[in-house]
Amino acid sequence: MANVDQSKMWAQLMQAMQSKLFPGGIGSDMVFSAASVARSVNLNATDPGVTNYGVYALGDIVPANSPAYNPAPSGLLTSYSQFLDWINLGGDSNPNLQSQLNIAINGDGGATPGLVAIQTGYNTQYTAAVTQYLAQKTAATSVGDTIAPFQSWVLTNYPQLAVAKSQLDGAQSQVDQLSSQLYGPGYAQVQLARQITSINGGAQDPMKQNGYNMQVTSATYVPPGSTAAVIGAAAAASTSTTAQGVSSFVPLYSLDTAYAATYAEWQKASAAGQIGETFHFDSHSNDYDYQESGWNASAKASWSSFFWSASASSSSSAQTVSVDASSSDFSVDVEFVGVKAFGITPGPWWQNGSLLSTYKGKLKPGAPDFFSDDGALARRASQIVLGFEPTITVKLSASDYSRLKSSWQTQASVSVGVGPFSFSGSGGADSSKDKIHYDDATSSLKIGPIKSTMPVLLGVVSSKV
Repeated sequence: MANVDQSKMWAQLMQAMQSKLFPGGIGSDMVFSAASVARSVNLNATDPGVTNYGVYALGDIVPANSPAYNPAPSGLLTSYSQFLDWINLGGDSNPNLQSQLNIAINGDGGATPGLVAIQTGYNTQYTAAVTQYLAQKTAATSVGDTIAPFQSWVLTNYPQLAVAKSQLDGAQSQVDQLSSQLYGPGYAQVQLARQITSINGGAQDPMKQNGYNMQVTSATYVPPGSTAAVIGAAAAASTSTTAQGVSSFVPLYSLDTAYAATYAEWQKASAAGQIGETFHFDSHSNDYDYQESGWNASAKASWSSFFWSASASSSSSAQTVSVDASSSDFSVDVEFVGVKAFGITPGPWWQNGSLLSTYKGKLKPGAPDFFSDDGALARRASQIVLGFEPTITVKLSASDYSRLKSSWQTQASVSVGVGPFSFSGSGGADSSKDKIHYDDATSSLKIGPIKSTMPVLLGVVSSKV
């Protein structure tokens, strides 16, 4: 089967998913990106810090310009902080004040350091403090002892960090005062936004919790998107804090409060063997226009093969499976115990993006690309689409079915992918290869359900900034 047909199947699955989840459409200022690989999302960890990390990693993304979900390199907060630094406030030129401000920021080239150098010094002290803390914690754990949490330990065991923080606060205060005099009242509003997104007591402060950040566990956790939902294999472990873990803080994001109750309902439905939603497409399904997902006609999706297999326990040697998708016998059904879209929202540091509308047209010359289709602030994730325990059924022509069954059953191990879902196995009793159920009467193969404690990420709805 040609690659264009594989892309068509991706588009049809995307259409089936979107039409059921958003029957009224997604809104003129939004776009929908379907996951090219379904990934387990750890939002139910025993350690709330691990769960918070999952929410942060999903919320702090700027999806790339494609109907295929693919986060851009920089996160939302990083790009937003950059934008704030490029705002042109205008104001009257005052050579004397400007000179003082330059020294406050960059130093005088001699004994007086500026804000930039003081910030670098603080970062160095913080890294050294964490390194020392980890060494002491490991030593204490080895003999059965414990030590205080980092935030209290550092006050008595590494006082240099408090001194560096005090110097940083003073330097920032001096820069703020001079800038307010030079640029006028507009500076105060923008600088407040800079402060609440900064490391200096704002959303990126790694040491102390405030109204703009949240605690996460820096340990061996499962970040969203790192572990595939593998059919027939054990669910990825919900990890907890290790002896080497350090609690830290990241920018605050909030997940829809309905998620907890919905997840509990999904667990009950799973135990009862219930199916919540089925997405279906076949050879008669209509072609899909990406503009229905909010993308313009030039948007290109970089999908991998929709249907593939490999004669190993990984997909490194995967080959596209050629099947006749135009056959009247062909169809794909993806069933879920539950599937739903949940809102995800940045904390108050985002200020509802109000400064974007005020200053997006008032940037300094040479500013980075923030707002084009490929810009660093083109869009933000506003909803995540999660599915729970999928089952995939593929109905084929008799000849395709017979060929695939014969090929897969004779291999010692096989990996198979259908759309965003993949599974692998190594043969033998109770192997995941044996989780492929063959139905000769209907020329169908059924994979799953994927039993797991975690939902999988199926897609993201983004709001255009």
